[in-house]
Amino acid sequence: MEESRLDLSPPSSGFEKPKGHHECLRCFAPEGARVFGALGPIGPSSPGLSLGGLAVSEHRLSNKLLAWSGVLEWQEKRRPYSDSSVKLKRTLPCQAYVNQGENLETDQWPQKLIMQLIPQQLLTTLGPLFRNSQLAQFHFTNRDCDSLKGLCRVMGNGFAGCMLFPHISPCEVRVLMLLYSSKKKIFMGLIPYDQSGFVNAIRQVITTRKQAVGPGGVHSGPVQVVNNKFLAWSGVMEWQEPRPEPNSRSKRWLPSHVYVNQGEILRTEQWPRKLYMQLIPQQLLTTLVPLFRNSRLVQFHFTKDLETLKSLCRIMDNGFAGCLHFPHTAPCEVRVLMLLYSCEKKIFIGLIPHDQSGFINGIRRVIANQQQVLQRNLEQEQQQRGVRPACALVPHFPTLC
Repeated sequence: MEESRLDLSPPSSGFEKPKGHHECLRCFAPEGARVFGALGPIGPSSPGLSLGGLAVSEHRLSNKLLAWSGVLEWQEKRRPYSDSSVKLKRTLPCQAYVNQGENLETDQWPQKLIMQLIPQQLLTTLGPLFRNSQLAQFHFTNRDCDSLKGLCRVMGNGFAGCMLFPHISPCEVRVLMLLYSSKKKIFMGLIPYDQSGFVNAIRQVITTRKQAVGPGGVHSGPVQVVNNKFLAWSGVMEWQEPRPEPNSRSKRWLPSHVYVNQGEILRTEQWPRKLYMQLIPQQLLTTLVPLFRNSRLVQFHFTKDLETLKSLCRIMDNGFAGCLHFPHTAPCEVRVLMLLYSCEKKIFIGLIPHDQSGFINGIRRVIANQQQVLQRNLEQEQQQRGVRPACALVPHFPTLC
């Protein structure tokens, strides 16, 4: 997951608490915990957490078992408004504890865990995955008070920690989330049972955040939310429109954004940056209605070129639908996506058929039948008039598999 690394940490001071931050982390609170294999009990001399005169009493850890000891590493900006490329590396000795009678298999964990700081507001869609997690309490020794204070300050102001385990690590855990309660003064680790699902969800969160960050990592604005929907993909959509001249078309493109309902996950990390659309008369798609009904809905939003957008709205409002086909080289599962426009609601809706193979075969049949009809009509008109008519809008999918 190294390719998805993105520093989302705030400056070490002078940053604002993200909107939507919840002190008690209720939306992430697990309903239960099940953990495996501990290394040993905590001794009576185990250090407590001392921070600014506020100490975490040792009795909070006295009934827990030490499961892992190592080092946690993360990065933060050196000072507010500094160059985002200049980071300060922080490290702290840390230990993970579990309750008596519980086990956590850590014999293959690395001795150093690398953590990224992520705004909690980006993780609200992952609530169900958080709740289905194992629990472990993290404890940091007070050798470096400045680093510990800084970590508490950052995480107490709405940030969570994402620890990514290296690919070479043979353990089953690939990701672990660290949350902090400033009220209870404790750090809690959550190990999702669905590691694969959580890794994919985190990747989407990071990809979405990248799209909200300008060149050089400078934040260009908050993660976009349109009508309570969550930004899942940004890129460019390209298509061709017929021109008045016979056999003539003009290439058009628009910056495009795909949104999903909050709480839903759409895996777009392998989507291409450019999607190609073909305009198809809606009347040709009537036989595909059952496949349309068995589809996932997303909302499209277009920006910048108002004249191009008006032209697209006009064409689609006059009985055309858009078929966005993904290139063969794209490793994603989606191969085709349909775009519809509602003039009444002024919105573009994308339909992603669950039966991708069946939908592609249906589109192929529709195209083949329409081409045969147009060819027959063309031949008849040529025979009757002896002239070549203007080319009709014939859908064609040279790259659709």
